[in-house]
Amino acid sequence: MPIDIDKGFMELVQLHEREWGTELYPDRPSLIDLLNAPIVAVWVGEPTRLAATSARSKPYVPSSSTPQSRIMLSVHQRLEELDPLVLSLVVAGKNTLMPNRKLLYLFIQQKPVKILGVRLLLEPIT
Repeated sequence: MPIDIDKGFMELVQLHEREWGTELYPDRPSLIDLLNAPIVAVWVGEPTRLAATSARSKPYVPSSSTPQSRIMLSVHQRLEELDPLVLSLVVAGKNTLMPNRKLLYLFIQQKPVKILGVRLLLEPIT
């Protein structure tokens, strides 16, 4: 599912809300959180199963009829919060809170930005 980044942040949030409706995925932000967060990351991939937390919300349960490429959003207060998430995408076998997800876009103050590089830190094995 190609997403037109030129449409902007609000269209992306609207698309997210339409696609997910009342279904939940782990750490799904509320609409208020999305609009107020300084940093919003856009992911695609398979969310993990989550139990319903209220009577009006239903958990995400993958099925063959469910599109697998719906976007998922996460909100962050500081860029440093993304470090372990991006690290787990780069380092194979690294445990992660967001398995099977790919980072598509990053918005800071509702403006799109791109990642120019990742710093690699090494430590000798003793």
